[in-house]
Amino acid sequence: MEIDTGRNQEAGSSNRTSGHDLSHITRGAWKGSDVTQHKIDWLYRSRRIPEGVSCRLPGDEIEPIPDPGEFVIFLAHFERGLGLPVSPFFRRFLDFYKLQPHHLPGNAIFYLSCYATFMEAYIGIRPTRETFARFFALWINSVQGKDIPKPKPPVQCRSCIIGCRQGSPFFKFTGLESCRAWQETFFYVKNDGAADLIDLPAYDPAPPRQTNWKYFPGSNDSETNRVVRFMEKLRKETNICSDDIVRTFISRRVLPLKRRQHKMSEMYGPGDPTKITGLPLSKKDVVRKAKQICKTAMPFDWEWGLRPLSSTNPPTQEVHEHIAPVEPRPATSLGRSLPPIVKKKAPESMPPSDSLSQETLPTEVVAGKECEAPQGQTDADRLRPGAKLGPRPRAPKVPQGPHSLLSLQARTTGVPATPSALLLGGAANSRGAWPPTPASSQ
Repeated sequence: MEIDTGRNQEAGSSNRTSGHDLSHITRGAWKGSDVTQHKIDWLYRSRRIPEGVSCRLPGDEIEPIPDPGEFVIFLAHFERGLGLPVSPFFRRFLDFYKLQPHHLPGNAIFYLSCYATFMEAYIGIRPTRETFARFFALWINSVQGKDIPKPKPPVQCRSCIIGCRQGSPFFKFTGLESCRAWQETFFYVKNDGAADLIDLPAYDPAPPRQTNWKYFPGSNDSETNRVVRFMEKLRKETNICSDDIVRTFISRRVLPLKRRQHKMSEMYGPGDPTKITGLPLSKKDVVRKAKQICKTAMPFDWEWGLRPLSSTNPPTQEVHEHIAPVEPRPATSLGRSLPPIVKKKAPESMPPSDSLSQETLPTEVVAGKECEAPQGQTDADRLRPGAKLGPRPRAPKVPQGPHSLLSLQARTTGVPATPSALLLGGAANSRGAWPPTPASSQ
């Protein structure tokens, strides 16, 4: 059976059912790619594509034709919050709905970025599939227009669109009409080494299968219910608006759909590793960048309706109570039969021997123990040449007398032992096992 790949199909292919000639409609048609090397260099400089991933510009092909091991990606996606490697949420989103990047217009990426930003920066939790499906739905992207008869045919590239469900409490956003040419910004990426720094499904040119597109969790997911209630509370008691979400990920210089070390609610200053750059943006620059990816009436002198969460503005106790209550773990019999762990007592200390000078032992380590750094001193400071180190810990007490380790070593090996010899090597018999073998048995 021949597989329908959706390639080279005109929008007028549905004229058999509508009875109208739609061959003149070319919306959503593949028209090649206009991406330049200058744009690729910008993606590397802005940390949207990491080192270890190579890019290849398309040739004269009209539709994407990747080489083995390559993935098809779009410049319009990177401009709206995508980065490599992609975030776990975005990868799970593609896998659950059986989608490819070439199925998603630029505006769909923008909506996903806004959703992820709200969940992380205003709720303080990772985005989930269940909460997404409660707010949004997916449809096949069809040709619109008063002169287009029903059933309206899908666009030639067979993409899908993301929109809020009817009655969804989520914020409303409006994408750009000019983003219709997103499919003209494709190029190819490939991992240079064994590490997967892309994390996308293998390329499949087939049209969307519409798998799980009707999935709706309803009120069955408890976490989603808490998110919805808290969102309604925010919208009722604060001045939060859709512009707050857009300017959050723009002003923070973060890519919501890129794999990051921590959530936006844990971000800190310019040195935060999740930022694409530490350079701040002015309010005017934030507005200009926002208008490049969506329709907005954001003024140049904007103010926050509700400031997003951060390390200096952490979630309140109310957020924890509404969103992520700590549930007691179920009782388990694991480990009940094990005996209790008895902690060893620390050895008593005594003033260091005169034979243990700083020239003999490193100041940082004595008898396998680290010194404590002075207050306010970090590990990096202690390793810096010429750094002032903390107080040297006292050496463990070495027992004296006829039954001590010193006397035992002297009697069995004939070598007089010192406390420093014990601390540095264990004994003069350091090449063998401890305790040393008596001379009579050797």
